[in-house]
Amino acid sequence: MRRIIYQFLLLAVLLNGTPAQALERPKLVVGIVVDQMREDFLFRFYNQYGEDGFKRLVKHGFVCRNVHYNYVPTITAVGHTSLWSGTTPKFHGIVGNSWYDRQTKKVVYCVDDSTEKIVGNDVPGTTIGVSTRRLLTTNLADELKICTNQKGKVISVSIKDRAAALSSGHMADGVYWLDLNTGNFVSSTFFTQRLPDWLVAFNSRKLAYQYIDQTWKLLLPADQYPFSLEDDNHYEEIMGGKTHPAFPYDLKEMASKNVPYFEVLNRSPWGNTLIADLAIEALKQEKLGKDNIPDLLQISFSSTDAVGHTYGPLSMEINDTYLRLDRDLARLLKALDNQVGKGNYVVFLVADHGLGEVPQYLEDHNIPAGDFKVEQLRASLTAYLDDELGKGNWVECIRNEMVYLNQTLIRQRKLELTDVQNLVARFIKPMDGVAQVYTAVQLDEQEYTQKFSANVQNGFNYKRCGDVKYVFEPGWYSDLTTCATHSAQYNADSHVPLVFFGACIPKGESFNDHSITDLAPTVSMLLDIKMPNACIGSAIAELLNRIHR
Repeated sequence: MRRIIYQFLLLAVLLNGTPAQALERPKLVVGIVVDQMREDFLFRFYNQYGEDGFKRLVKHGFVCRNVHYNYVPTITAVGHTSLWSGTTPKFHGIVGNSWYDRQTKKVVYCVDDSTEKIVGNDVPGTTIGVSTRRLLTTNLADELKICTNQKGKVISVSIKDRAAALSSGHMADGVYWLDLNTGNFVSSTFFTQRLPDWLVAFNSRKLAYQYIDQTWKLLLPADQYPFSLEDDNHYEEIMGGKTHPAFPYDLKEMASKNVPYFEVLNRSPWGNTLIADLAIEALKQEKLGKDNIPDLLQISFSSTDAVGHTYGPLSMEINDTYLRLDRDLARLLKALDNQVGKGNYVVFLVADHGLGEVPQYLEDHNIPAGDFKVEQLRASLTAYLDDELGKGNWVECIRNEMVYLNQTLIRQRKLELTDVQNLVARFIKPMDGVAQVYTAVQLDEQEYTQKFSANVQNGFNYKRCGDVKYVFEPGWYSDLTTCATHSAQYNADSHVPLVFFGACIPKGESFNDHSITDLAPTVSMLLDIKMPNACIGSAIAELLNRIHR
């Protein structure tokens, strides 16, 4: 018998490098989503970071360098939904931050729910609540709740309601976001009937007012931002209360000139600081990671997105925001060490999308780019269809680079829908800035394998998307209202960082090609739980094969 046991242990050593042992799950998984963080930001500013934030994750964690979003549009609601569910809009149904609903004939916001009410908000007139009823699949949070018989806790925090809600799935214990009118964190009756006492106490500290009562100055001397344009340049948006886009920014002075009042906090590094404060408080008050049933803490840092839109990826403002976020990450990791223990938690850091360069900057440097005007498209397309088909309200809506046709009118005129779709596609395709055009029939019935066409198909949900989808050439976007934006399938928008850190995570680096949908199955295997029900991703084998638990 002893000989048999010895041979078994020897075989385990030969196969695994260590004796076979019972696997232990991390007590807490912390998912950090940095809104709009391009992969290059992790390394462009690397030498400016301290040792305890981004550098700690990179030096002691596992870095996946070649992770891309595998659909369009690359925007906040879709990004948070996809990375947590391991699937794309084709299945989870969140096709944009908002989209046109054919039944109600209205544009709907992804998490608005008139059957629910906001909890913790006493502002008159606020009646529409938030829910995840439009999310058609489960995600990691749901599966953790199911597999632990609802004993594992899930807490989700963000400035944005859509980020907090769509990360949390359908069964979370706490989902909180910032009301930009009051500076308080709120929730919805879909998630809870009342705020927990600890959050009421947290709100009573009025931290949002404290952070807005200061001036944003550069953290370092101006000459130590070598990868940024000069501070005062014509590629940046000028916020209310400023005459030019340059430091310093007196947030309190600007607050009354921008609506809502706390929007200036959102467009500064202290929006992220406030989220870090809340996450650390939730960690303590909810006693996350304190037993052997794994918990999940979901943190979405939103201010990087607002700053990026306002000032662009080459600004001193975005550089400084990441340096300050680095300090907030260091605080968060220290709190995890102290409250959960270094060997008891796993962190992953990722982004919900990237950020394109400012189109005007590209044009000024002889790189093709442009701003596509949707109203001009609508006017010219309407006139064309009137000429071809007779007068009528042929176009119901154009949104998310999709044309929604009046299908009722098409049936009344006894026309074939596919013929009208093809007519529209042929009209749009020659337009400046347009790279490809697809009809709904093509996206529903054909199977695309080429990367960019497959991305379009992955983002297409037949019930919620339009009749015709047009895709821009690199550097082009629709109706720019900010200096820089995102939504495309090209690298600036799709390429994001992914770093794993903590208990059982080996030091290492991978340059293998991965889709963002590979994140959810990887974390599912770390937790030994079922994958989300529509997950299409594959676990990151080069990470999991090196894990010792």
